[in-house]
Amino acid sequence: MASPRVVILSGQSLFTEGVASRLREHISQLELKVIDPRGTGALEQIKDYQPSAVILDSADPEVAEVCPLNEILMAVPAVKVLQLDPRREQFQVVTSEEKVAGLVRDLVDVIMPSD
Repeated sequence: MASPRVVILSGQSLFTEGVASRLREHISQLELKVIDPRGTGALEQIKDYQPSAVILDSADPEVAEVCPLNEILMAVPAVKVLQLDPRREQFQVVTSEEKVAGLVRDLVDVIMPSD
């Protein structure tokens, strides 16, 4: 099984650097890349790396400005985005999948799946 690839978007904040350090301690087979969202081509780096997860600090306004969630999801459609909220000591997981939408029924099937 391939090692999971994870990107942490961090502008060198102590919080996200601590998260990176702790992940490295707990998951030895993890491929972890820290990308500074203020650096050149941060979104392209994410796309090229093709991570299974992207971790970001939701309290960092520059992350949302430079790498908006919708652009991350478009760059890596099947990625999980973990938005950390250090103020509330929780995180939100955003997942994505792509579907073909040829008919309105395709949308209805996603909104109201049949059992």
